[in-house]
Amino acid sequence: MAKSNDKPGTTAENAKAFTTLSGVPLERIYTPADLATLDPEQHIGYPGAFPFTRGVYPTMYRGRLWTMRQYAGFGT
Repeated sequence: MAKSNDKPGTTAENAKAFTTLSGVPLERIYTPADLATLDPEQHIGYPGAFPFTRGVYPTMYRGRLWTMRQYAGFGT
């Protein structure tokens, strides 16, 4: 196992509180118990179906070797 170069108590995991960049508080870890009021069929859906939480394709990108992307404004 590789040794960490971080000194004890200096990693982000040791923070007392976790928040997103927008300031939304986060728990240290989420478990299935946190989803007691969630109906997966209604709130998460199926792969390739609205609300597209798992991607827009049922197989995600496993059936594609790569995807083509176009960028504007990054050229010379």
